Amino acid sequence: MITRAMIKPSRLAVGCLQVAVVAIGLSGAAYGKDSEGFESALPEAKWRMTRSLRAPWTVEGQGHSASAPLKGKLLRFSARGVDGPHPLACTQLQHEFVLSPAEGLFQGALPEPADSHVRTFGVRELPVLTLRVNCESGSFDYHLLSARRALLGFDNRIWRLQREDKANTAEDVVLAFLQRHMSGEMAFTSASVARKSHLLSPNLARAISTHFAHHQPADEAPKINGDPFTNSQEYPERFVLGRARLDQRKAVVPVRFGGVERVWVVRFVLRRSMMRWRVDDLIYEDDAALRPLLAVKER
Repeated sequence: MITRAMIKPSRLAVGCLQVAVVAIGLSGAAYGKDSEGFESALPEAKWRMTRSLRAPWTVEGQGHSASAPLKGKLLRFSARGVDGPHPLACTQLQHEFVLSPAEGLFQGALPEPADSHVRTFGVRELPVLTLRVNCESGSFDYHLLSARRALLGFDNRIWRLQREDKANTAEDVVLAFLQRHMSGEMAFTSASVARKSHLLSPNLARAISTHFAHHQPADEAPKINGDPFTNSQEYPERFVLGRARLDQRKAVVPVRFGGVERVWVVRFVLRRSMMRWRVDDLIYEDDAALRPLLAVKER
């Protein structure tokens, strides 16, 4: 068994969630290591603010012209902050990735029924993985619809953002994997793995396929009990990426996950496949790895 029981986290309100994060020390500072040696890393990215719609919580006359000059502006994210128009520009930021249900999107401002409103903005899967950035000028939620599309609620407008640079670093691949994983079905099944198989190395994909094809005897305890990609039985609500350690063909990206009363780290091991980084294994806090747990014993 690779997982340990944890207290099941509730879907906290946005404001309460930020308080909980401070209490357990999950949020990623702009740069530098914390007391446990974990160095958070916000992947560098360039996002273009392409167009906007009036937010559904506004009344007639609101959300029209004030933010119009933002159309076409570029937001540059890096470990040291966000370069862009005021007040979205940010230095010495803190950040985290959180799961947002429909009623938690846009800082909880959507009227009921929230599920219906979010569909009009292109949200196809819930919950949505959200990059929460805390700056000196405020807190901003960037809702990630995919690796290249995002939404931002600002100044009574819903902005569509398009990523312009290539998302090909090791940290980018881990983030894309977790976005697909945590925004959909997280159960360890062949169907759920298929949704993100393009981000797995051929060797890991083959090992998982062989594992599912093997009949598990009813009298044997399963070696994998829970979600092996987050090492949890009750799914985490948030995480912070760590800085990748690289060599020529291998990268290790630590990810710090958080629940209500527990914080833990899983290390994603990536290898080059067809000139791209792909997830090849996972290493847990007790140094156990996923690949040996997938191995099928010959009878």
